[in-house]
Amino acid sequence: MQDLLAIYRKELSDHFSSNRFVIIFGLIAMVSFITSYMAGINLRENIEGEKPTFLFLLLFSSPGAMLSMMQFVAFFGPLIGIVLGFDSINRERAHGTLIKIISQPIYRDAVINGKFLAGITTISIMLLSIILVITGFGLTILGIVPGSEEIIRIFIFFVISVFYISFWLALSILFSIL
Repeated sequence: MQDLLAIYRKELSDHFSSNRFVIIFGLIAMVSFITSYMAGINLRENIEGEKPTFLFLLLFSSPGAMLSMMQFVAFFGPLIGIVLGFDSINRERAHGTLIKIISQPIYRDAVINGKFLAGITTISIMLLSIILVITGFGLTILGIVPGSEEIIRIFIFFVISVFYISFWLALSILFSIL
């Protein structure tokens, strides 16, 4: 278990300190900000007299200038998972650190599982921060506080999105091993 934790911490620091993470997170944040702002403006103009149910969820599902948050996760989620994991083992092999890792008394599955768990944590932090920022935009732009059912639905969306992107992360780590 200690071996897995050591690999996990190493990979997590590698993910957060890499230029790839900064670029991916910047692109996702920029697209999410623009989309949620445009969707919030459109929603505020369209709901002047009426108040539909689950108005706050429309911030995540109605397209603004580009894609909605749900469409963005559906289209670019696999790309995020693949980019985070496509060279996880090949990078170790290219830098010559794979031999050093494997020569230690560490199980090989601990290396793969540590890389996978670090990728899941990175994806979760990325998605959670974007969802919280969109929620904050919704509070300021629309002035409507989400109800408990809307918060539960947003949480379910978060969990399903993490599983969806994690599948693609696992697939890319698998092909990185081969």
